[in-house]
Amino acid sequence: MVVDIIRPFFLGFYHAFKRTFTVKHPFVKLRLTERYRGRVVLNIDRCISCRSCVNICPNKALEMVKFEKKLVPQYDAGRCCLCNLCVEICPTMALSMIHEVEFSEYTRKGFIYTPDRFSQLPKPIAEKVVTVKILDKKRGVAHG
Repeated sequence: MVVDIIRPFFLGFYHAFKRTFTVKHPFVKLRLTERYRGRVVLNIDRCISCRSCVNICPNKALEMVKFEKKLVPQYDAGRCCLCNLCVEICPTMALSMIHEVEFSEYTRKGFIYTPDRFSQLPKPIAEKVVTVKILDKKRGVAHG
């Protein structure tokens, strides 16, 4: 009975002095792992219009459209599940995945990347990037 009353106070005191794992997001960002799969990017010069990427996409996020007298894929980021199947099946490596985390839009139509926009890399943003360090079990994780 007394233990049930004291235990919450002990846990509160314990967590009051523990290091936090909170990041002030727009100003400080966590470094992504190497295996992170972000948005897909197209290299129009390498694309041979084979439709392999369109056929394998489970969510139908890619569709072929005419662009500069050539059929190339158009990308719908709102439908994409970031499965990487289109990148793996591309015979000419025209598709690749980049480490873009934040691709938000105000409208649904903003998520549709035309071939011209689909082939552009995102603009780099100057920011402070931190990595996660695993400390001992008593102190938890921290930023470096």
